[in-house]
Amino acid sequence: MQRKAMQSNPADPHTGPNKPTVLTKQPTANHVAQFTPARDSRNRRVPGLYIRNGRYYCQLWIDRGDGRKSARRFPLFNSENLPARNLNEAREALEIKRNERREDRLPTPGRKPNFLDYSEAYLAKGRVQRKRPGTVQNEHQAIARWRSHLGHVRVDKIATPMVASFVKKRLKGGLFGQRKLEPVSERTANLDVIVLRNVLNAAIDDGHLRDLPRIKLLKEAPTPKRRLLTPAEFASLIKAAKTRCKNNGAQLADYLFFLAFSGVREQEALRIRWRDVDFEHERITIGTDGLSKNRESRIVEFNPKLRAHLIHMKRNRAPDCAWLFPSPRRGPRDEHARSFRESLKIARKAADLEWVGFHDLRHYFCSICVMAGIDFMTIAAWAGHKDGGILIGKVYGHLLDEHRQRAAKRVTFE
Repeated sequence: MQRKAMQSNPADPHTGPNKPTVLTKQPTANHVAQFTPARDSRNRRVPGLYIRNGRYYCQLWIDRGDGRKSARRFPLFNSENLPARNLNEAREALEIKRNERREDRLPTPGRKPNFLDYSEAYLAKGRVQRKRPGTVQNEHQAIARWRSHLGHVRVDKIATPMVASFVKKRLKGGLFGQRKLEPVSERTANLDVIVLRNVLNAAIDDGHLRDLPRIKLLKEAPTPKRRLLTPAEFASLIKAAKTRCKNNGAQLADYLFFLAFSGVREQEALRIRWRDVDFEHERITIGTDGLSKNRESRIVEFNPKLRAHLIHMKRNRAPDCAWLFPSPRRGPRDEHARSFRESLKIARKAADLEWVGFHDLRHYFCSICVMAGIDFMTIAAWAGHKDGGILIGKVYGHLLDEHRQRAAKRVTFE
């Protein structure tokens, strides 16, 4: 008995030249659609290609990582990232998938967690918890904004357009969760994107995705160059601290002197104990608690001003406190002060120096050292920089040039 050949009708999407001849039944309510081998116009089976519900899939054998292989099916898309529409597009997409298999770039198997759930797992990781407290707090806040934007999107489905729409909303200002946030700078938006990248990199390590979506950071506006505090302005700030800050003026003045004479960062200074001050060898150890910016301790040797100031502070220290700057509200507990920022606002307003922050005193220290002829590597070691003085030279090098020019003009041969 001869089988009647099926004729090809160009107008028929299932039997035309660009569509395989598929002998399949439409699924009914009690019948789930099956993967049917794809066939060409001559009814020959196309290896590796299948059709289900009118869509093309490929089947590849994948190494499971334990020495065995298993078959996995992948939906196929054309160059426009749309489902493959005909056999030619499906064949091209199949070759792309085979190439991805060779380069180990295929999507990882299994259903992936959504961003809401995975971000919770990320924040609970030990390596995240070991970050500095301020960094952990900033990541919590950024992730809360990403959660409100991405919702229940699976981590492997987070795409570049989703990231771009978040950045656009941050720059313009908008509603994140229940809070309406003001517009932010390019740098602030970039910091949120970096946090997302941290989460997705952890997802790669956990096997939830292969690659990051294309995330391009915004070009940031150049940081305006801050003017340097002069000795006269610093004296004015100290005077205002002592006269205008009624509750803790003397302690604020001690704190400002210490920052200016040591170059220590704001939070580092608050966490220094008297046991970190070595009067015998005339040096202070910074970061013994492991919470410095690079988590490493460093030594700052006494200069004459710093030595005199520490002797003054030790003479007036509270006998029951281990900290250089004890909290005025510590009660029976031995705690260091949390912040002097509100007091600084009062003092700098009174001195007409409202642009001054605690970090300006670090700049003040570095600039004085440069003009004293201290080599950049030594200043960098005191400041806790790891670049051997490159940043010091970049930021303050012009001061040394100007200082030398002024010194040269004082040379006479009369």
